[in-house]
Amino acid sequence: MVPLPDGADVSGSMRARLRASTAGLHAVVDARFAPMLGCGEAGYRSFLRASAAAVFALEQALLAADVDAILPDWAQRARTAALRADLADLGVIDVPVAPPPLLAGEARQFGALYVLEGSRLGAKLLLPELLARGSTRVQAATRYLRHGEGRRLWPSFLAQLGSSQATRRCPDDAIARGEQRLHCSSPGLRKPALRPRRRSRDRRCRLTTARPST
Repeated sequence: MVPLPDGADVSGSMRARLRASTAGLHAVVDARFAPMLGCGEAGYRSFLRASAAAVFALEQALLAADVDAILPDWAQRARTAALRADLADLGVIDVPVAPPPLLAGEARQFGALYVLEGSRLGAKLLLPELLARGSTRVQAATRYLRHGEGRRLWPSFLAQLGSSQATRRCPDDAIARGEQRLHCSSPGLRKPALRPRRRSRDRRCRLTTARPST
């Protein structure tokens, strides 16, 4: 990891800030999505459609922003194909997707990625009950929930987050983007308030590009 000038490693603090700022929104999103899994195949289909509406747009936006530059293993992380395959198995072909957001700047991309990668952890918690209660068709359509099994995707993501100089310089950009993406994944949530930013950081944050940190 890249140290700060004083030698302190801030990966934990950046993760902690993202976690603290999004914890409440995560709980609301989980409360909205989890009951769908207890409503049979129709409920699971609704869960996948709701997940796809958020994931498709966000992954498309990250690709447009050259996310490979900050996460070289992005191809192993993307779940759009897995979601489409699960939906097709359950007879869903078209999913309404909002226009992809603009993710200019590395810090904003990491904020969005934190939400995506965190949702993968949540999927692991949902899978056991679904396999225990779901029909054969539902159990076969779990590529999305199983995605990343056997890989250390979360620890490797945290390592990249911790080494991002852009995220250190502009933490509020990462936090605001993470909150916004959670809000967009559940339309009933109240839009998070804009965070004030220190003027001294504004110019550097605007000039930050999605290049690998050194």
